[in-house]
Amino acid sequence: MRTEIALLRLLKKIQSLEASRDRLSIAESVVVATLEILDARFALLHGFRATPHGYVTAPLSWAVSEGESATTNLDHLDVEETHLAAEPLLEECALASNGYALIEEDGRCTLAFAIGPVGAPVAVVEVHCDSAPTDALRDCIHELLGIYAEHLGLLDYAELDTLTRLHNRKTFDENFDRFIGMVEQAVQRREGGVSADVIQDRHCWLAVADIDKFKRINDNFGHLFGDEVLIRVADLMKKSFRGSDKLFRFGGEEFVVLLRFISAENAEHVLERFRLAVEEHEFPQVGQVTCSLGYVQIDPLLTPAEILGRADEALYFCKENGRNQVQRYEDLVAQGLIAAPVEAQITNADLQADIDSLFD
Repeated sequence: MRTEIALLRLLKKIQSLEASRDRLSIAESVVVATLEILDARFALLHGFRATPHGYVTAPLSWAVSEGESATTNLDHLDVEETHLAAEPLLEECALASNGYALIEEDGRCTLAFAIGPVGAPVAVVEVHCDSAPTDALRDCIHELLGIYAEHLGLLDYAELDTLTRLHNRKTFDENFDRFIGMVEQAVQRREGGVSADVIQDRHCWLAVADIDKFKRINDNFGHLFGDEVLIRVADLMKKSFRGSDKLFRFGGEEFVVLLRFISAENAEHVLERFRLAVEEHEFPQVGQVTCSLGYVQIDPLLTPAEILGRADEALYFCKENGRNQVQRYEDLVAQGLIAAPVEAQITNADLQADIDSLFD
């Protein structure tokens, strides 16, 4: 009977899983479904990645049997704290031909299911149960995780830049709207006197990064090596920022970063760290490459075009003043190095002119 119930739960979850495009919501659905199907006490979804120094993991979502579930809030952590060395059970699971590993002790068991190819899974589900599942229940989990992997593949095809595997330009507006919504909620909570660490002196930021003298790289070494530079810069971005931050390739050599709830000091630190990582990286044939970054605090009262425009102004200042640097828009305005934004003044004459134009 338990297997039949598990299958019904599986079918119910598949529909909600395939209807969503939000990766964090999908991750939470997968964890909840795994916990319910196995009647587990606790389940945790790890992002999983192979590096030259071994496997590293980053928690993505969790659920407990009391009915509580959530995507893991990593906003307060630095990037080094969100990528931890994989535990032995997770490594064993990643290398197992059946994508499964189990440890039993004190009458309880811990299971791990890999999502993705053997040796290079993209994620692993860790599950804590009172007893080992039957083969039929394990098959249900494998089916669920297979559907999850296929759905992520479809999202990747539609949303990721084919060269760098960062988010593409057309996904920016949707992600930006989500960021604006988070900022507005944080402001409302702060104004309402709600104390929360994630919003205390923390803000969302938009940064525009541009590879310095990229045209010269293409002209001198060819587009093949130019593409290699783009790929490596994108990889350095993935290593420099948190999983909850959003990274985009806007086209050509321009990239955009959305930073979630981080202090002004830490925002400057992580952007400077990325700039330095690019400067110190040895690019094949090309040698040293540098990049410039302009960034701005996200103001929910401004349009996306205005916020992007301000970050672009800070980037342009970098380009005109030596390149290979990070500049914040607000600091440049405060120092009088770029012009302050002009506030729009709407007069009665303007309003009357707009009304008159409707009847022309």
